[in-house]
Amino acid sequence: MALTLSSALTPAQDADPAKMLDACRAIADSAARLRCFENAASNLGAKQQPPSGGGTSMEAWRLVRTPNPAGGAEAVSIMHTPDLLRSDPDLAGLIIRCAEQGPEVLIALITPLPPRAHPQVVLGDPKRPTRVEAKVVPPGASILLPGDAAALASGPWQTLAELPVEVSGEGATVRGIIPLRGLDAALRTLRANCPAR
Repeated sequence: MALTLSSALTPAQDADPAKMLDACRAIADSAARLRCFENAASNLGAKQQPPSGGGTSMEAWRLVRTPNPAGGAEAVSIMHTPDLLRSDPDLAGLIIRCAEQGPEVLIALITPLPPRAHPQVVLGDPKRPTRVEAKVVPPGASILLPGDAAALASGPWQTLAELPVEVSGEGATVRGIIPLRGLDAALRTLRANCPAR
């Protein structure tokens, strides 16, 4: 039985998933077959893990290109959705976009704010938060953070696994958590794709 189990797993280390599972199905002993499936599942999980170290993975950040309806350079940004289990439903995510003076950081909301609103934003550790006043970007579903936020994204935020966010304005408060894993690689990708100005 041990010989059958090891022969099923050894070639399966480098085989494709279908062959790994077929090798396990061929084992007659149910306990050995179960161990084979468990080992196959753990091997598949290990192969699918993103690379650790080196900062080469963008994780769940997405590069987005939006054509300019008036012609000219397209808008290029990276976006990340919030942790949906720990965020208010009105928080849509974090956006970092190309701009003439360097990257700009925005928070995307589901419910638009009035154009003249001045939302107050609290970022980071609640014990030592960064408080800023944001500007509503038409049509109102995004708010632009001041330039300091871009410096935070290029520096201190890259050591954080997640960013607590709180937006207050027009009598409502929206709170949430934005995962930041892969931010360094995402920013490098953004800079490489920003249109020449």
